[in-house]
Amino acid sequence: MTPATATPPPLFTDLPLAYRLVNPAQIAGAQRLLLLLLHGVGGNELNLLPAGEQLADAHTLVLSVRAPLVLGPVAFGFYEVDFSSGKPVFNQAQQLAGQQLLLNFIGEATARYGIPAGQVYLLGFSQGAIMAYDVALTHPAQVRGVLAFSGRLLEESRQRHAQAAEVQQVQFFISHGRHDDKLPAFYAEQAAAFLKTLGISLHYEPFEGGHEISERGLAAARQWLARQPV
Repeated sequence: MTPATATPPPLFTDLPLAYRLVNPAQIAGAQRLLLLLLHGVGGNELNLLPAGEQLADAHTLVLSVRAPLVLGPVAFGFYEVDFSSGKPVFNQAQQLAGQQLLLNFIGEATARYGIPAGQVYLLGFSQGAIMAYDVALTHPAQVRGVLAFSGRLLEESRQRHAQAAEVQQVQFFISHGRHDDKLPAFYAEQAAAFLKTLGISLHYEPFEGGHEISERGLAAARQWLARQPV
């Protein structure tokens, strides 16, 4: 991704989660969609500003969200995860609490910025993608689309998903590096296969890279978003 602007936008704390407005000038415009950026575990809301800047348009207000759990001075997450066994083991209670905070944030952010209910896209990287999948599968009426970069789909999300007819209303874009050594690409393939069992048509954009948001993936995401009806 190209670097974000040198001076980041200010941090707001007026909603259930802290966030930054990627394109604040759009507040005075005719925004009809809300794009929320969800960072990975151990990161923060600044990480996805470059992606948000590239995806912002005249119809979309972009907010980069800070996860609630403090893991370090500038490190945050929706839940703790342990990779020591070779597979990710996560704290489910924290994940469920994070999901509720994210749902509360969606509801209050749409009201705060005058976005129609349900007109929300979630762009998540790594753990952020996991949270985006989870919210879309379990509360599909809150989400119009998911852009999942280098993530995975929790087994718990599969088990408690909403009715297939409801989830089918959500649009899905998946991008994953074929050489990802953090969350291998088979996680993306598993997610795509599961979504197809629910009758969902999705866009999958693999790339030759690792655990990252690639320029190819971001360009494909920009084109995919442009094709979505406003």
